[in-house]
Amino acid sequence: MKITILVVKMFFVAALFIISNQNLYMSDVNDRGTFYDYYTNWIDTLFHQAFVISGYVVKFEWLPSNNGTINSVLTSGNASLSEG
Repeated sequence: MKITILVVKMFFVAALFIISNQNLYMSDVNDRGTFYDYYTNWIDTLFHQAFVISGYVVKFEWLPSNNGTINSVLTSGNASLSEG
């Protein structure tokens, strides 16, 4: 629930920034159209960047190289699991 409220607040603050930075008057029909264009462009850019970041995370090699894996340590004879 907290995350939902945080996301709603973020979208609301972004809308206020767009309105104030572009000097838009929401009572004017043309300014509402301009706001809609800026806001949808901002949301589109936000989701595009999220997809790009997700793509980097998915393509990232999370497993270590063979030099640091457990299998290389166990096969080299340096560690024994039966001791203890």
